[in-house]
Amino acid sequence: MAGVLVIALLLLCGAIAAGVRINGTHSFPVGFYFASRKRPEKGDLVFVNPPGCPLFTLAKERGYLGAGYSAAGCGYLIKRLAGVAGDRVTIDSTGVVVNGVRLVNSAPCNCDGTGRPLQPYALKDHILGPDEVLLMSDYSPESFDSRYFGPLEATTIESAITPLLTWN
Repeated sequence: MAGVLVIALLLLCGAIAAGVRINGTHSFPVGFYFASRKRPEKGDLVFVNPPGCPLFTLAKERGYLGAGYSAAGCGYLIKRLAGVAGDRVTIDSTGVVVNGVRLVNSAPCNCDGTGRPLQPYALKDHILGPDEVLLMSDYSPESFDSRYFGPLEATTIESAITPLLTWN
């Protein structure tokens, strides 16, 4: 039995080293994704290591982040790269607007699925700097994304990803 566990652990570590990422959150379909070597572009799905700050520690405690490794030890995010340097962003009570276009499923919630309060991030006509990105989910209206934490540094993006095998 111990030998089977060791083999399974080695296979999992090998898959992660080869670029396989596992999503267990509902921001995008649950399943396996592959980290590509291409430079992430606007519109891509990306694998993100969030920064070490109290908001992301709270998000991890509440179960908003996927279990896994990250530089901050807080888990990870899978999001759509919705805004890049030079984009004009507004985040308010009606949703997220990038370059004059309101994003799908972007209206912030006042509380999460268990009734705990959420504090939306407020931003008005902010031009993303050369090191800033906006990360969103166009899949789930209940996703923990930039409508709650605002722009992040571009260096938090580990890689662009593509779905390998997903399910709901």
